[in-house]
Amino acid sequence: MKKKIVIIIVLLIYSNVFCQEKIKKWYSSIDIEFINPNKVEYYYGLYSPEYNAIIGGQNKIENTGSSFGISYSIHYNVFKKLSLGAITGFQNQNNPDFRMLKLGGSINYFFVDNNNIYAYLNITNNFTLDKTQFKTGTNVRIGIGFPIIKREKFNLNVNLFYETNDLILEGTKPLFNSEIPDNIIFRSYGLGLGIKL
Repeated sequence: MKKKIVIIIVLLIYSNVFCQEKIKKWYSSIDIEFINPNKVEYYYGLYSPEYNAIIGGQNKIENTGSSFGISYSIHYNVFKKLSLGAITGFQNQNNPDFRMLKLGGSINYFFVDNNNIYAYLNITNNFTLDKTQFKTGTNVRIGIGFPIIKREKFNLNVNLFYETNDLILEGTKPLFNSEIPDNIIFRSYGLGLGIKL
């Protein structure tokens, strides 16, 4: 009988520790992002009557507006210092104006543990809310984040990042006059403020 009680106690302790580890394996975060384009490249075609063909062109767009976004991610700690996750969000780019939903994956590498400074890579697909703006796109973001406030149930984090947004514009309205849009690439720096739960 004593052996059964000892086995039950050991199993209860083991299951309690196992459950606590499982809870700590998952975390999520919500971020508000402020993004400032550093370089914007617009690729397009122009009809040339001289060659009776469409000639490719490229233009750097100056005086682009800042953008803002919001994102939500959920992560699983694969190892003590590495987590994999799914990310979704919304971004609003100003001048030229694009609004997009994002869905993709994220990798976080923690330098100490998952409550301290980390580097991350996000790769997402951009989905348009208006097909006359763009067809589809890709966002690649690399950054570093660190907590500025640590509490038992959450951290308040600051993120600094560099990102590239490549939007496919084929078949959409021209941004300027009568050019035939191909794609536009935003290369930007940003700042995010988030809560990690």
